[in-house]
Amino acid sequence: MEIPLGPSRDPQAFRGHHRVAVAIVVAGMLVLVGRLALVQIVHGERYQKYTSIDRISRMRVKAQRGLVKDRSGEVLARNIESYSLVLMPHRVASKEADNLVSTLRELVDLTDAESAGILQDLRRPREGVRAAPIVVRRQLVSTFCPNDSAHLELGGDTPYRFCSTCGRSYESPPPPPRGGGLLQCPLDRKKLVPSGNGKGLHCEVCAREFTSSPTCPYDGTTTTEHLHTLHCHVCGRGYNDEVAVLRSNLHRLPGARIETHLRREYPYRYLASHLIGYMSLVTKEDLDAHPLDAARFAPDDLIGRAGLERALDGLLRGADGEQILMRSTNGREQDASDVQSIMDAYKPRRAVPGRSVRLTIDVRLQRVVKDAMSRVRSGAAVVIDPNTGDVLAIYSKPSLDPNIWSGRLSREAKERIDTNPYAPLLNKAARAFAPGSVYKIVAAIAGLEEGIITPDRTLYCPGHYEFGGRRFRCHLQRGHGEMNMEDALEKSCDVYFYRLGEMLGMETLEAYARRLGFGEPSGVEISESQGRVPSKDWYRERAAGWHPGFVLSTAVGQKDVLITPLQLARVYATVANGGTLPNLHVVQGIEGEEGGGLLPLAEKRPARRIDVKQRTLSVVRRGLWRVVNAAGGTAHQNALETVEMAGKTGTAEARQSAKPGTSPDIARWLQEDHAWFVGFAPFERPRLLIVVLVEHGGHGGNVSAPVVKRIADTYFRELRGDLAPLDSLDDADDFGGASDEVPTGGALDDGDSGGGDAEGGGP
Repeated sequence: MEIPLGPSRDPQAFRGHHRVAVAIVVAGMLVLVGRLALVQIVHGERYQKYTSIDRISRMRVKAQRGLVKDRSGEVLARNIESYSLVLMPHRVASKEADNLVSTLRELVDLTDAESAGILQDLRRPREGVRAAPIVVRRQLVSTFCPNDSAHLELGGDTPYRFCSTCGRSYESPPPPPRGGGLLQCPLDRKKLVPSGNGKGLHCEVCAREFTSSPTCPYDGTTTTEHLHTLHCHVCGRGYNDEVAVLRSNLHRLPGARIETHLRREYPYRYLASHLIGYMSLVTKEDLDAHPLDAARFAPDDLIGRAGLERALDGLLRGADGEQILMRSTNGREQDASDVQSIMDAYKPRRAVPGRSVRLTIDVRLQRVVKDAMSRVRSGAAVVIDPNTGDVLAIYSKPSLDPNIWSGRLSREAKERIDTNPYAPLLNKAARAFAPGSVYKIVAAIAGLEEGIITPDRTLYCPGHYEFGGRRFRCHLQRGHGEMNMEDALEKSCDVYFYRLGEMLGMETLEAYARRLGFGEPSGVEISESQGRVPSKDWYRERAAGWHPGFVLSTAVGQKDVLITPLQLARVYATVANGGTLPNLHVVQGIEGEEGGGLLPLAEKRPARRIDVKQRTLSVVRRGLWRVVNAAGGTAHQNALETVEMAGKTGTAEARQSAKPGTSPDIARWLQEDHAWFVGFAPFERPRLLIVVLVEHGGHGGNVSAPVVKRIADTYFRELRGDLAPLDSLDDADDFGGASDEVPTGGALDDGDSGGGDAEGGGP
């Protein structure tokens, strides 16, 4: 029997299967070859980079901080490049350490202690763990002066001597002045005092050191002579371009690199330092106080420490981003853009720059205010628009250089400021002081509103007032005679307001003071004292208790009343503009992106109308007009020729006791009264309101009123209307310069200025 062949034994079928199998194998080979060609030829370079990646890491990218500008766009706070010299210990062989440090000392001025510390760090056993970078020098000198951030200029080779023990640099003594006399500092013309062993000279204002001796006057170390090639026209010091020198010698410095980062810089320095503030390194206390922001900070971050830098820190800081870094097997860092697909998988965040803000401050008027305060030891000035609440200028003296405080504060500079008896760290425009007679409008308005007094009713002033077994004296000992309301404001009669305060009572005085705006912040975006409006309950909570005589002192702004210059400006703006209490502000708005318009910082509190009759305000305004324009006014000598100005003088008793060791000059200064003046102009339609406080200055009419007159006169003669943008200003004469010399002396006792009783108060 014939057995049929199966399908597998059919030659034709076998050949068909063979062809299919061959086709599949060939197709697979072609796909494999094509894929290999795609990987090795078409995309070979990309995958070669992939194979060279040894490690992928994220690096934090700091956001650029926003700018701060004045109302016309002048930059008051900006960012400039800063440089640091860093050593990578794992790239420095042990045998190279000595030679490396020797080369560093050749290129930059390092003290013996700094050199020893670097050597110790380089030689420290690493035990397989990569050591942290060694920061040799922060803020290397390049094109900006490290002292005041001015542009450095080529000034020829200037010799100087460097002491490697104490780190001081010495210049050659200046030539003696013509006609003989003591040697003077070439910058600020202040006399030089002996330093060290007497062979050196020191300037107490700018802290420069001079000697012709080859040894250090402080420690006897033999100094080495070098040359400075750059010169600062502001502080007068010489420097070298350390960044350029180091970059040209990096081949001699194994493991060294120059890191670049942005540094905050304040081009106007002292002009608005208390308003703008400064920055410093984040501390543990900062992180504890802001736990939600702790993740946003790194140990080397800066945070706003004072002024607007602090108040608007979150807005100005922006949001940090991150960059993806990939290290190759040979140790070279690759940019993540070389391997975009891998970078996309990590989804790095872009840094969001901080927002820039525009202020209401006019830097031109700020300069006028500073110049007008040039002869004042300590005090504050505030200039506002009484209709809108815009703060046009705010100045506190003595001021400080925020560039020095933003990460470059030396021990000597801090000690000098801490021991300054005039407290340059305090913003006196926002600090509370005893007001004296400028507070009398509270009793005046309260008396008229309550019907206790009429504009024409007179009270007799014999020069004193007997109350509770005490004699409360008027500043004019012979007395003013019969006084009505306008007379009493014009001549600032204390007895009139003693008696008016007695008739009103403490509760009424407190109620009207708060109605007018005292005892509450003025609204400015920076930190401000709330002041103090005393009441019976406030006194009863204290050990001394309540005494009826306190109401007399309160009526004339003495005893325990405390107000800030900003609060005073706000309250008098209400009288000047006819009854609207504005909220003061220094921030005009946030600049929109890509040149957009200004956006509001936040929803501002609306101004409010005070519950006071217009005829009451008219009587008070006429009295304030007579203060300046009537022959017997306490500020008559300060009337303006250009426009009519109204205002009020104030002299507040504020005697303070000096600590042991305080110089006689400072001790005498502490015994003087605070001098106030507030003025607004033009009288009919005020555009400008100015408050000046001179701390321990004397009588307001003699000391503060002339400062207000000078500011107002310059404004209405030169700054009124639209002017061209201001050119760069030179602030060489500020704190540490000629006009803002900081005298040395003992420290003050703690506690509020002010106090005392109302006896002997001034106009």
